[in-house]
Amino acid sequence: MPGITPYVMVDDAQIYRKFLESTFDAEIPVAIPLDSDPRRLIHAEARIGEGTLYFADSGPTGGRCLESPSEPVHVQLWATVPDAERAFERAVAAGATPARAVETQEDGSRMGGFMDPFGTLWWVSTPA
Repeated sequence: MPGITPYVMVDDAQIYRKFLESTFDAEIPVAIPLDSDPRRLIHAEARIGEGTLYFADSGPTGGRCLESPSEPVHVQLWATVPDAERAFERAVAAGATPARAVETQEDGSRMGGFMDPFGTLWWVSTPA
């Protein structure tokens, strides 16, 4: 059975791409520009560790969906990373807002969270 791949729609996919690269050392093997506006992306793929995240510009001219709602989108993403503190610090440096400081959990793992500049809540965790 295939896994689930999140697809995040953002107001500026180029900035989101930089955020993912800066925070997670994401590789972006696919970034397809919109024919009518090459700065906008109609589809992109980010490889973060062993996982994949799809993203694109939102908006009617992005060919995908309507503009982002004014209310939170209620999307949360969980990323298992080699160093949760490093990912957290890099995210904040790239414009994220801390949601929960990285702390040791009952199982010995390290976990914290932040809201990226596009309204997605990220949880970063390093196994014990």
